[in-house]
Formats: sequence, C-alpha cells, structure tokens
Amino acid sequence: MLNKFGIVLENASLENYNTYGIKAKTKYLVKPDTLENLKELIKYLQDNKISYYILGGGSNVILPDNIFEGVIISLELLKELKIDDNKVEVQSGIILSKFVNECINNSLGGLENLALIPGTLGGALYGNAGVGNSCIYDYLESVTILKNSEFVTLEKKDIEYSYRNTMFKKSKDIIVSATFKLYKDDLNKMKEAVKENRIKRINSQPLEFKNAGSVFKNPDGDYAGRLIESIGLKGYIIGGAQVSLKHANFIVNVNNATSSDIRNLINYIKEKVYNEYKIELELEQIIVDWK
Repeated sequence: MLNKFGIVLENASLENYNTYGIKAKTKYLVKPDTLENLKELIKYLQDNKISYYILGGGSNVILPDNIFEGVIISLELLKELKIDDNKVEVQSGIILSKFVNECINNSLGGLENLALIPGTLGGALYGNAGVGNSCIYDYLESVTILKNSEFVTLEKKDIEYSYRNTMFKKSKDIIVSATFKLYKDDLNKMKEAVKENRIKRINSQPLEFKNAGSVFKNPDGDYAGRLIESIGLKGYIIGGAQVSLKHANFIVNVNNATSSDIRNLINYIKEKVYNEYKIELELEQIIVDWK
C-alpha cells in the first residue's frame, strides 16, 4: 500500500540517515516522490492512526536506540530548484550545501556562509541554521508548509524565529519548500569565501568523526565550547561518545556510540558546567523519542 506514495524500505537501518551514525531502525522508511504523494501519505497515515516521523538529513538530531514501529518519512526526493533572476524557489529535501552552491554558481549571493552546514534545507529552516550572525532566514521570502492536509504559504513576517529556534519546533507542520530573494554578486569572490570557510572548518571542527554539529547553544556573552573546555572535559568519554579534542562543543562517535552514550554525556556536561558556573546550557541538537 505504501509503495504508491514513493520508494519504500522495510525494516530499514537509519545509521546512514543520521550524522552521529546511531544504529536506529524503523519498520518502514518511505521517500515520497512528489509533494502530492507526501500529502496523500500523511493523510493515509493519520486516517489509519499510524505513527510517523519526518527525518531530514539527520545532522542535528539524536535518534533513539530502539526500533521505530511506524513510518519514517524522508523528503530526499523532493529537491526541485528553480531560479528566476534573483529569486529562488526550492523544495526542502535538497541538501543545503547543494542548494547554496547552485545559488553561488548562478552568481547569487547572501547564503554563502551556510555552504558548509550539513543536512537538508528543510532541516535548516526548521532549526534556523546559521553561522555567526548570519542565518538561513536572512534572505528568506516565504515558506510553504503542509498543515492539516493542505499546503499553506507563510510570508517571512508571519514566521516566528530566533537564534537556532523557530515556531516549527512546536508544531507538526511539515516544511515542503521555500522562496529566497538573493542578490547578484561576484562568483569568484563567493567561491573564495567558501574556500576560506572550509579551511577554518577543517581546522576547528572534528570532521574526521561522526557528529551532529554544535551540541549546545552559546549562552549570552560566552561560548559553550569555552565553558566545557575550561572545566577539563575535552576528551571525556562515556561509552563510544567523546567530547571532541578539537572543539569542546562537539560530541563525536569514536566507537559505535549509542544514543544512550550521547545523551548521558550531554547530561554530564550540563551538570558539570552548571556546578561550576551556574549556567544552564541549552541543547541545540534535538533529542528524538519515538512516540
């Protein structure tokens, strides 16, 4: 029955669908091949009271260790991109770096700082991904969501967002596409900026290990990595999960880390930082619990 909505994998491993490489599994993994099929799939699952979960690139999530008895929906086939002058319409399943590089190759500037962020566009919009003071919403015009079995377009002014947070985290709406208004810029200058950022990233982040990016949000006026490093937690290990030796605000999978290993290490870090500085670190990554 699920095959009519797209590609279906049964008893599928999710190890390659999350950047921590957690060996989670799902009873069904479905990849809708059109927006209409996504809409019909969601309606079918809701009508039949079948649990489902939307999974993007898995770059900012901590999946559970146990099997999901419902349907994991991947939007990776929904990746159409249209460019009209300086306006870009794009579906949310596209890999963010590919989207940004397409814009750069068409001499469209504004998003080049995001070129090296892993995951999908939809995931970036969901969590307001960014680098420094720039974020995915800077040049956004609108977002189209699937809400109550209907496609609804929201203008940027109607979307609540803040540092690494959006209103979508509090809803079951599914981001399906977005429109950006960029500006013409020099191709070589943008490519050089991406190259420089790549060198900085290689030198400062543990890209040689499986990880899900920054673990904690930076507290006001400080850096989570500095706080964690200052109390000697660089290199601290629980199970197969380790506080990165290169950047203390990263947890890396060094030896088949489980979800429990990562969660326990997160709780340990939070406890130690609070005891030392009375600062409650806020998680940037999303802990997923199958429901």
